[in-house]
Amino acid sequence: MSAFDEALRFGGLVMAHAAYVASDLRHGELICPFAVIETDGVREILTFESESQVEAIERGKSSFAEYKDVVTFWALAREGLLSYVGDLGPKRDVLTVSGWRSGMEEEIFLQQCFFRDETGRFSLTGSLEIVIHGMIPSEAIQTKLRKTVMEGVERHPQGGRWKDWSE
Repeated sequence: MSAFDEALRFGGLVMAHAAYVASDLRHGELICPFAVIETDGVREILTFESESQVEAIERGKSSFAEYKDVVTFWALAREGLLSYVGDLGPKRDVLTVSGWRSGMEEEIFLQQCFFRDETGRFSLTGSLEIVIHGMIPSEAIQTKLRKTVMEGVERHPQGGRWKDWSE
């Protein structure tokens, strides 16, 4: 199994955790950015509470430099907004996970749009997207990579809820 595939699976596990946390929040609340690190099969969650979401995300991103030489896996989950060039619609809420495994030169990114309404109903919208080297691969490649990510999602204790959350 390649480091890339293992990073996709680990990223899927962390994405499932991010969705689980987000599903339990009220409308207008944001998940606290968190990283999951793993060494020798032992996982730890690091949270990055700060005065602002931007500061918390920056602290989380900075943790990569701190941990990459001492852990096997590192993944940072956070909530943000997503829009596409030329899209005149409103920005969409998105969960983003940066994932990495030792032996990789750079992180991969997983993004999953979601919706949380005033009643607290949570749902995942659209397809999970995988970004590699700053590019979004073709849909055929995305479909193949999503299968690997979903193996990681299913490893999370609440991973079975992913299908229930998906529209």
